[in-house]
Amino acid sequence: MADKWIQGAIKRPGAFTAKAKAAGKSPTAYASQVLKPSSSASTRTKRQAALAQTLKKLRAGKAKFLVPLVLLAAAPLEAATMSCASGTLTPTALTATGPSGNVLIARAAPAVAFQTIRTAGTATVQIEISCDGTSWAQVQNSAVSVDGTTTTAAVSVLSPTCTYRANATACAACSVTVVYACSGP
Repeated sequence: MADKWIQGAIKRPGAFTAKAKAAGKSPTAYASQVLKPSSSASTRTKRQAALAQTLKKLRAGKAKFLVPLVLLAAAPLEAATMSCASGTLTPTALTATGPSGNVLIARAAPAVAFQTIRTAGTATVQIEISCDGTSWAQVQNSAVSVDGTTTTAAVSVLSPTCTYRANATACAACSVTVVYACSGP
């Protein structure tokens, strides 16, 4: 049964290994490079890297959670459901008001921290929560403002439940990215 989901998850056999060889790295080293928050790799390459790391863990017998991977692989390219440990919540920098394209499910973590990083302009970004996937509410005290003086700000959520996203409520020629990191196992 495990082989069936693996066959379904691998859409382009050998493509990630070819990208790694073209970069002059092993697939493991390339996956680590691609999954760094500062990476400008495409969403497809990031997903291939995440799958490569999961398959490596499966071979080593260290995979703990397979359901988030299956959900991530099945998600459309425009928006993704992220799971903890750490990553980028905004697939591309937010340059206008509105919610991020990706959402984070952090149910198993004791805490999650969101960091808003400004590269241009000024912005106000708030973290929102939804338990039904359609109705969104602001996480209390989560609105942060970033500008030329305060270029980054962070918000923590203890005992996270449901689903989270970032929402730019104000933007003046802004360019902001929101990254996240979960604590615990």
